Amino acid sequence: MAQTTTSTLQISISGPDPSQRIQKVLVEGQVVRFGRAPQDGWAVPWDPAMSREQADLSWADGKLRVVMTPTARNPIVYRNRTTKELFIPPGDWFQIGATTFHTIGSPSRLTDQVSDDTIGLNFDKEPDSVLEEHAYSEADLRKIEFRNTDQQMEILAQLPRMISGSHSDEDLGGLLSRLLLDAIAPAEAIAVAHFDETQLPTDGAAIEAFPKPLTVRVETRDGLTGRFTPSRRMILNSLKQQASVMHIWDIDQTPDDFTISEGLGWAFCVPVRGESCKGWCMYVSGKGTKGGGRVVSEKDLASDLRFVELVAQFIGSVRHVRLLQEQKTQLSAFFSPKVIEGLIDVNSQDALSPSEKNISVLFCDVRGFSKKSEKLQDNLLGLLQSVSAALGVMAGGILERDGAIADFQGDAALGFWGWPTELDDGPVPACRAALTIYNEFYREIAIEGSLLEGFSVGLGVAHGRALAGQIGTDQQAKVGVFGPVVNQGARLEALTKQFALPICVDEATAEYAAKYLLPSEGRTRRLARVRPKGMDAPVNVYGLLPPADQMPKVTDQMLIEYEAALDAVINGKWDSAIELLSKIPDQDGPKQFLIRHMAESHNNPPSNWDGSFTLSDK
Repeated sequence: MAQTTTSTLQISISGPDPSQRIQKVLVEGQVVRFGRAPQDGWAVPWDPAMSREQADLSWADGKLRVVMTPTARNPIVYRNRTTKELFIPPGDWFQIGATTFHTIGSPSRLTDQVSDDTIGLNFDKEPDSVLEEHAYSEADLRKIEFRNTDQQMEILAQLPRMISGSHSDEDLGGLLSRLLLDAIAPAEAIAVAHFDETQLPTDGAAIEAFPKPLTVRVETRDGLTGRFTPSRRMILNSLKQQASVMHIWDIDQTPDDFTISEGLGWAFCVPVRGESCKGWCMYVSGKGTKGGGRVVSEKDLASDLRFVELVAQFIGSVRHVRLLQEQKTQLSAFFSPKVIEGLIDVNSQDALSPSEKNISVLFCDVRGFSKKSEKLQDNLLGLLQSVSAALGVMAGGILERDGAIADFQGDAALGFWGWPTELDDGPVPACRAALTIYNEFYREIAIEGSLLEGFSVGLGVAHGRALAGQIGTDQQAKVGVFGPVVNQGARLEALTKQFALPICVDEATAEYAAKYLLPSEGRTRRLARVRPKGMDAPVNVYGLLPPADQMPKVTDQMLIEYEAALDAVINGKWDSAIELLSKIPDQDGPKQFLIRHMAESHNNPPSNWDGSFTLSDK
């Protein structure tokens, strides 16, 4: 059995997608470079935020050292702080871009995964010499007294720390096998295995159809000779009955070609119970037989079996928590922590089912993509990085305000609020998210060489009744939002071009913003009454502006004068409207919108004028 030494450290590298995961081993004294495409080292190809040559790793004196290369763009993030150099112990982690690097547990003894033939998957028959077989229900186990309680409690106390250092089922299996070998003095070999429960034979007669394990980690004493091959029949009985099973063999009467493991005469198998642990078991075996050599009995082994059962209960709970954490990780790319907590609550099993609620939607669209594409036509990776950075700003703004991301469409994103729980302040979080996204774009495009250089953004916010939840077909479904409010949000985003403003909102959103949004956060501005293309009913369109100190050219007095001009337009007093608009600077986008559309009717209201302009473009 191959074993590594104390001079290695396992590192798990994972991206936001479950398929983006690699495991690496770092040898003490070795310096390894990683990046998106390093000339020599570990490639992390999925993350556009990763530089081609990102950083160097080295492992020495119980610490992992991470040092950025001079050409790396993005920093190391450790405990919400950025740095260019880092020292961390085993079990800790850091992040670069969307990629997380975990150092796995203690490097003292790392046992490689055993091959399939060492787990007893290639022999045809098991011995008929089992002198004793015992099965234990949970009630039976509670009657067994613990022995060596001080030592075993000390070992149990290590479980939380050890588990926190594991970041996969394989890691957890390796840690458990070592812990059990330390805790159970008579044991010579430990196996922690996971089988596909649906592939297990239905009875012992079909034992030759026993499947290969999905995951298996084995630990043995240094002095154990021969091959360790756990009993498939015992594992099958334990998993099928969901009960602990013990066998004691008579080695002296067993032909050599049927020996389970050379020198081993007893074993017990304990299942790890629970919906999240189906097919998991812990197998413990040691020396001593009923018929010869060192004599053992059920009484000798029962206490150790009870201890393993206690560990199994603990692991069952931990694995359930681990699966919930993995679900959180997968959901965190699209939902804020607040939304995720509502979705994984034990009383929210139907939370994904579509339901009608008051929903706020936010459409974000990146402008300037065509020009950027032309400029970077020979640098497609650079173009992808720019678009990814823009989408990252949008996603960050939505999630920061506890929104959910329904969709990414090319260089656009759709976020929504009010699901799974409706909000008292309605679309106000969507408004705050829109302002955050706009401010981030405005700040970044002013930086020469920024990934967002050359981009701008248009945002539309709408509020109304909609269906939200898991929407789609039996073959393909996703969490999203459905209803007229979605279409309205998209039209509002498109109207930002006509008004030359970054954010447009509907009347319902403007009313909430006027009530809940502080002047230091933002302002609303009535823009016009329009009938969007393809719609019969007119709508009042509003602008959402940054506070006065961030957009000083749009003064409160100017907004008052524009409101008076707009009222004159709606009431058909266009001569007065034109006179009032003359007081407003020509560079004002909403002013130019009104002048342009009045000019289309030769500055005279049409005979059927109802106060709204009919738009010919979306």
